[in-house]
Amino acid sequence: MRRTRLLLAAAGLCFPATAMAAQEDEQVWLAQFSTIEVGQKVLLFTDVQLRFTDGADRLGQVLLRPAVGYRITPSDTLFLGYAYVRTEPLNGTPTDEHRMFQQALVRVVGGPGKTTVTSRTRLEQRWLEGRSGMGWRLRQQVRVETPVAKGLNAIVWAEPFVNFDTTSWGQRAGFDQLRGFTGVGVPIAKGIAIEAGYSGQYVNRFNVPDRMNHIGSLSLTIRK
Repeated sequence: MRRTRLLLAAAGLCFPATAMAAQEDEQVWLAQFSTIEVGQKVLLFTDVQLRFTDGADRLGQVLLRPAVGYRITPSDTLFLGYAYVRTEPLNGTPTDEHRMFQQALVRVVGGPGKTTVTSRTRLEQRWLEGRSGMGWRLRQQVRVETPVAKGLNAIVWAEPFVNFDTTSWGQRAGFDQLRGFTGVGVPIAKGIAIEAGYSGQYVNRFNVPDRMNHIGSLSLTIRK
């Protein structure tokens, strides 16, 4: 219980700026993550997400993200991948975004059945169809997972986004957003688990009020 309270307290620290957000929305994000080992070193990864926005009443965004990983040590893996993001705002123009990304996934401490700290560093190159210019963005996630009962893990993570440049299509150099999550993980079969909880997304915007999204998050994770 003590570890659970510490995790929840850490999650609360992720969003000190929430009270300053002038616009808020309730959303539901559904995700499916698959990691398939091809031999001892190579991994195939896929990420499919459906994001229901505007009070969770409509499908506002779809994300598809495949990648290939190479395990350089038992706890360190490098990835190269691509992402497609279709966004349909309620009162705006739909966009099709393409990203290339490079990622380092590092298990800092821990392992199966133990409290585990994981670092995920992702560098993205972003394009919007019909717009000129490419944007560079860095994302740094730190995730803590700890067993709290048989078959139940407490999970908390935080991930700031930083833009390296300003583009003609709306990316602005500097702090972009902060995401955080607090919830539980439940194994349901060998290599298959469900993670459910609350995720907050604070978005720093230019010339319009900042935004705070309150997200009910549910994901299915498959590792083979």
